[in-house]
Amino acid sequence: MNSNKILKNVLTLLSGTALAQAIPVLISPILTRIYSPSEIGVYTIFFATVNILAILSTGRLELAILIPKHKKDSYSILKLSLAFSVIISAISLLILLLFKKSIGNILGLQSISNWILIIPLTSLFLAAFQTYNYWLNRNDIYFAISKGKVLQGVIMGFIQVTCSILGSLGLLLGRVLSVILSSLFLVFTSRKKSPKLLPINKNELKNSLRENKDFPLYTMPNAVLNSFSNNLPLYLLENLFSAKITGFYSWSVRIIQAPMGMIIGSIQQVFYREASKKHNEKESLYSITFKTAKYLFFIGLIPYIFIYFFAPQIFAFVFGEKWRVAGEYTKYLIPWFFLVFINSPISSLVLILGKQKPYFIYELFLFIFRGIALYLGYRLYNDPKYSIIFYGIVGFVFNFILLFILLNLSKNSNKFK
Repeated sequence: MNSNKILKNVLTLLSGTALAQAIPVLISPILTRIYSPSEIGVYTIFFATVNILAILSTGRLELAILIPKHKKDSYSILKLSLAFSVIISAISLLILLLFKKSIGNILGLQSISNWILIIPLTSLFLAAFQTYNYWLNRNDIYFAISKGKVLQGVIMGFIQVTCSILGSLGLLLGRVLSVILSSLFLVFTSRKKSPKLLPINKNELKNSLRENKDFPLYTMPNAVLNSFSNNLPLYLLENLFSAKITGFYSWSVRIIQAPMGMIIGSIQQVFYREASKKHNEKESLYSITFKTAKYLFFIGLIPYIFIYFFAPQIFAFVFGEKWRVAGEYTKYLIPWFFLVFINSPISSLVLILGKQKPYFIYELFLFIFRGIALYLGYRLYNDPKYSIIFYGIVGFVFNFILLFILLNLSKNSNKFK
C-alpha cells in the first residue's frame, strides 16, 4: 500500500475518532459541574473493570484477525474471538451472582453494588465492538469504523448529560448503552462483507485456536496485566485514600488521553495493518517503525510541553476550581504520557514478531514497580500526590526502555517469523 493510501486510511480513522473523542471532551466542563469527583471516581473504576474483562473475554484473538494472508482464516479467528467472549462473560456473570457483595467491596463499588451485574454484559458487547473493529480494518472499511466510534460518542454524551439526576448511574448508563448500540452497528455493517457467522464448525475453531494459541496464552495475559497495571491507581487510590482522589486522578488521565488517544488509536490500527503486510512479505520494519515514532515525537512535543507548564490553571479554568488538583496530577504524569504517546502505536511489533513471552516479563515488572510506587507514596508521606509522582516516574523509565527495545526489534525483524 502506498503512502497516500496509508495517509488516507489514517485520516479516515482519525476523523471519526476525533469526532467521537471531541464529544466527551466538549461536554467535560458540563460533567464536572453536574457530577462530583467521587461519582466520576466510581464510574471510572466500573469501566476500568469492564475494559479488563473485555480483554480477558476475547483472549486477544481479535488482534490476530489482521495477520493471516487469507480472508477465510481471519474470519475463523473472528468466530473464535466471539465464542471466547460469550463463554467468559457467562462465567463472569455466574461469579458475580455468587460473590456480588464481596467483589463490590474489593473494587470500591459498594455504592452501586447491584449494578455490577451488568459488567459481563457490557464487556461482551465491548469485546464484539473490538472484534468487528479489527475485521472491518482487515477489509479496509475504515469509514464504518469511524461511524461506529462517532455513534458511541454521541449516545454516551447525550445520556450522561441528560441523566445527571441519577448520579454515577447516569454516567454508567450513558457508557453502557453507547457500547451496546455501537457494537450492534458494526456487526450489522460488516454483514455485507462477511461470510455467514452460523453455523459454527467446531473443527474450524479448534484449528484456528491451535494456530493462534499464543494470543490467549501470552498476549491476553500481557494485555490484562497492562490494563490492570494502568488502572492500578484507580483501585489503590480508592482504597488507600478516597474515591474523590480516584476521581481527580482518573479525570487527569481522561482529559490528556482523550485528544491524544484519538491520534494514537488511528495510527496504531493502520501501523499494525501495514507492518503485518510488510512482515508477511519479508520486508524490514525499521523504516516504518522509526518514521512513525519520529512523527509522533514531533506531533506531541509542543502540546505536552504546554500542558506540563499550564495544566493546573487549565483544569481550574475549564472544569472549575475544585479540579485544580487534577491538573496538578496531570503535570506529574506528563513525561510518562509523552512516551506512551510515542510507544503505543509501534508496540504492535510485539504481536507481529511473536515476542509476547518476553513482553509479559516486562509487563510483570512494570506492574510490580507501579504497585510499590503507589504504596510508597502512602507509606512514606500519606499523600496521594507522592503516590502519583512515583507512579509517573516508574511509567516514564519503563517506557523509555521499551522504546529502544521496539526500535531494536524492528531492525532485526527479518530474523523473526
